[in-house]
Amino acid sequence: MNSTARTWTYSHFRLGLKKYLNRNPGLLKFVRALRAIWVLGPWRAMLVKYHQRFNRNQPLPRNLHSLFPGLDVDATVQTLERSGYSLGIQVPDSQIEQILQFCQSTNKRKFRNPHLICDTIRQITHDPKIIEVASQYLGAEPVLYQTDLYWTLPPTDEQKQRRMIAQKSRFHYDVGDFRSLAVFVYLTNVTADCGPHVVIEATHQKKSAWNLLSRFLTDQVAEQKYGNRIKALTGQRGTGFFEDLTCYHKHSAGRAERLVLTITYMLQRTPLL
Repeated sequence: MNSTARTWTYSHFRLGLKKYLNRNPGLLKFVRALRAIWVLGPWRAMLVKYHQRFNRNQPLPRNLHSLFPGLDVDATVQTLERSGYSLGIQVPDSQIEQILQFCQSTNKRKFRNPHLICDTIRQITHDPKIIEVASQYLGAEPVLYQTDLYWTLPPTDEQKQRRMIAQKSRFHYDVGDFRSLAVFVYLTNVTADCGPHVVIEATHQKKSAWNLLSRFLTDQVAEQKYGNRIKALTGQRGTGFFEDLTCYHKHSAGRAERLVLTITYMLQRTPLL
């Protein structure tokens, strides 16, 4: 079996396993805890160094010119190391218009890996400065794991609003890889009413045993423990930012719709098909 066939088989096995676990919440919670312990446990630093040293990722293609000439790569990486997130991306309005036209043509609420068919999104994912930030922060040539383009729509009544808060608008961290980095781009204006992305500053470092067993955090506990380190990120369309996905974060519940593009780079994890 060649490498392409093995990758295809492995990806489909993972997709099937993911669907099965989603139908079994108790088992899903247990598996998530085990994965968090494996990926973010006390041996994490050793495994990161291993994959940095023996990295065999194929170089990502880079565009000749960056859309973000003002982006300071070194300063961005330093901020990421310190705070777990960094502002400073502003996608030009012409590119935003092109992505909005793509959304209208597909007429989908969610779109997985739109960079495969949308030239403008592909241009952002292969921007030389974006990739350089990912490369320096991950410490190796990054893997372009996936992109997502999605609308978040406000609940139509108070009951659905409460259900959304209980199910989705909870602080959590993601267990993508031993080290991972996401780029978020707002494609519509995002105010406090639109359910902005919220991140808890400097929570991407070592996780306690309790944090590894449960990746969720209530608003009350977050406020008591972190206070002014909780940052709601708003901005005009085109606003973008980097985030280490092991930071606690959430999509806050809003009363207006928003459109978001996310790009995820990882240290070594094989992308799903």
